[in-house]
Amino acid sequence: MDNSETLRQWRVPVAVPSVKLVAAGVLVVATVTITRDLVGAVLGLLVAGGLGVSGLRDLLVPVRLEADAEGVAVLAGLTGRRRYPWAVVERIRVDERRRLLGRSTMLEIDVDDDLYFMSRYELGVHPAEVAEELLTLRTGR
Repeated sequence: MDNSETLRQWRVPVAVPSVKLVAAGVLVVATVTITRDLVGAVLGLLVAGGLGVSGLRDLLVPVRLEADAEGVAVLAGLTGRRRYPWAVVERIRVDERRRLLGRSTMLEIDVDDDLYFMSRYELGVHPAEVAEELLTLRTGR
C-alpha cells in the first residue's frame, strides 16, 4: 500500500485472541486433569491446539484488511497477504443470515476467482461500516 494518507486498516480486536488463548489453556488443563480415556484426551488437546494456533495468528497478524484509493489487501492463508487493485474487485457486500442461535453478518469481497469473508471479530467493527468505507475509497466519494 503506497498511499499512507488514505490507508485504512481493519484488525482483530485484542480481546479476541486473549479469549482464544485463555480458553485453549483452560481446555488443556481440563483435558489433562479430567479426561480418563485416550480419545477424549486427544480430541480435547486437538481443539485446544486449534484455539491456540488461531489465537497466536490473531496476535501475530492482526490486520485482516487494508484499503486505500488504489485497492485492497486481504489476509490470505495463515500469514500471507494478497493485494488487489480496485479494477479486479468484482463485488463488496454484507451477507446477513439468520442461524439457529442468532444472526451471522459477514463482509464479502469477491475478487476474480477468490471470495473473502470477514466477520466483526476479524475487522473490529460491524462489516456494514467497513463495506461503506471500502466503497468510498473505491469511488473516491
